[in-house]
Amino acid sequence: MASALPLLQTVGDTLDGLGIATCVFDEADNTLLWNRSFLKFFPEQAGYIHAGEPYAANLRRFYQVRLPPEELPAIDDYITRGIARHRAQQRSYSFVHRGVRLWVSSLPLAGVGRIRIWRAHDLNTGGLGTSILGAADAPSIDGAGLFDKLPDGIMVTGADQRIEWVNEPFVLLYRLSGRHVAVGLRLENLYRNLWKGHEAQDGALFQQGLLTLVEGTRYQGIPFEVPLPDGRWSRVVAQRSLDGKGFFAHMDITLLKRQQQQLLDAERRARDSEAILQEKSALLEATLECMLQGVMRISAERVVVVCNRRAQELLGLPKELMDSRPTLDAVFAYQAAHGEFVHVPPELVEIVRNGGDFSRPYSYDRKRPDGRVIEVNSVPIQGGGVLRTFTDITERKRADERIRHVARHDGLTSLVNRDAFLEALNQAVKLFGASSNGFAVHFIDIDRFKPINDNYGHAVGDKVLALLAQRMRQIVRDGDLVARMGGDEFAVLQYRVEGLESAMGLANRILVGVAEDMEIESQQLQVGASIGIALYPTAGADADELLRSADAAMYAAKVSGRDCVRVFGVDGEPASTY
Repeated sequence: MASALPLLQTVGDTLDGLGIATCVFDEADNTLLWNRSFLKFFPEQAGYIHAGEPYAANLRRFYQVRLPPEELPAIDDYITRGIARHRAQQRSYSFVHRGVRLWVSSLPLAGVGRIRIWRAHDLNTGGLGTSILGAADAPSIDGAGLFDKLPDGIMVTGADQRIEWVNEPFVLLYRLSGRHVAVGLRLENLYRNLWKGHEAQDGALFQQGLLTLVEGTRYQGIPFEVPLPDGRWSRVVAQRSLDGKGFFAHMDITLLKRQQQQLLDAERRARDSEAILQEKSALLEATLECMLQGVMRISAERVVVVCNRRAQELLGLPKELMDSRPTLDAVFAYQAAHGEFVHVPPELVEIVRNGGDFSRPYSYDRKRPDGRVIEVNSVPIQGGGVLRTFTDITERKRADERIRHVARHDGLTSLVNRDAFLEALNQAVKLFGASSNGFAVHFIDIDRFKPINDNYGHAVGDKVLALLAQRMRQIVRDGDLVARMGGDEFAVLQYRVEGLESAMGLANRILVGVAEDMEIESQQLQVGASIGIALYPTAGADADELLRSADAAMYAAKVSGRDCVRVFGVDGEPASTY
């Protein structure tokens, strides 16, 4: 049995990543191991459960929480029936515990004993979910149904670069039988599996794609394209959060690639003879006019010899100008005069002014005055000149922004999360390091919040946290940053703090705002706050030290009776009360 424990522990850790709780028992019903999700579903076991503990003791703590006072005298009968059910269970069933419906299954393990697993059932949607788990323990994708409606594939990976979640367009793009096939794999492994059976036919293309994928995933934010079997292509854009999670958008660009190749082939054939050129020109023009992409061909002399209707629409260029076969300089002069580059960085404007590089392929994104984002791709043509394509990627950019928002914001309160707060704090240290102005970090812990969760359930507790977040946003000044650090802990980065009085004024306003009565689901509720303040630079010279100082001051406030403010390092003391 001992040899099986490492494997079972690995299984438990893997189930943690899926938000599934597990506990393993030996043949005498003594506890062998459990995972973190088990303690999230059954917090009453935290600090008590231990290896070798009888299942009866585990059940006793469970029923002490669940049974009403009038049924507690019969707890031994409940425990006896629970053990019998545990030993004989053949089918899964559900029950509600601490406001969450759980599905539980129990399976015998030969040579070990028995394994029990639990998974949360979302009472709002009727589906299985991981809503009670923290973002550090399981992938939390707000609005997953919305992501399934996006045209592009979305993939989320953990810090170990293994896939934790994909949407339905991803499943279709990579021809998977279901989401579960991708979970636990690295993108490289999934790519290899996709190409199995096709290497002999397109081995060189597969190797080229594998090399591009390996190199491309090393650099976040830089798009790369990989070939798929059967002549398909995928364009991948990656972003990563500070905790190592990866957020990938996969776009099916098969049609784009085919159209680009068709254009290049048409150009190549046209050069073979003047007669073919005349014949194919008509076909090319018809193709260009029907394309969803804008296309522009520029000669070696920097003259626009082809510009289809879609390119004119996307770039806001008049037909009369483009029919005159203008030079690039004339096109730039028209665009500049009509404010085309108001949203474009100066360095990119200079590239457009100079006409770009005709010697190598490149691409960039350009924002137009109406807010649309245009992707520009430039490919050199043999014999001189370039072929440029223009694609409206506004919706794709918005999808990317949604992914970045998920990575940097708390889904419940819409406040920035801990990672984003630390980024801002590090930036403040750099910005104010040489300045006489200072800033303050407020670390806020909500007092008397746990009884609300215990008595009224997590749904009410979540509404309390969301309301408190809204109040704090209204209290702070414009420009100050409010973050949810996790659980019932918040933080505020207060800029332009001239002294202790300014920081104390904001902290006291937060105390008053937090303590105001709340009516949630017909319940009259009230909480308080313990606030710790760290002033820069007296309480620390870097972000980590400042956060530790504010945290220490907050704990000092709790020790001194809660519902108060303490300041780190005032009058030579670790923290002072106000």
